[in-house]
Amino acid sequence: MGISADFSAMNRAIVDYINAHIPKDPNKAHIGTIKGKRVVIDNKSYQFTPTVDMYFGDGDRVACLLPDNSNLAAVVGVY
Repeated sequence: MGISADFSAMNRAIVDYINAHIPKDPNKAHIGTIKGKRVVIDNKSYQFTPTVDMYFGDGDRVACLLPDNSNLAAVVGVY
């Protein structure tokens, strides 16, 4: 149980760091929800790729970067 709490705190720290240090739109971390093999952010659906080894599944909320206005979301943490 302590290990999962540590991972949760680490993910929150990653999201906070990204939001504080990466320039605003379009590189701001966005929070989305996993729906099957896509992530939904603000009613728009994106293919995604995790940036680090992490576990998340359908319905989980994740923090993502949206690089270069592509249709790809880079998952950087579990929210």
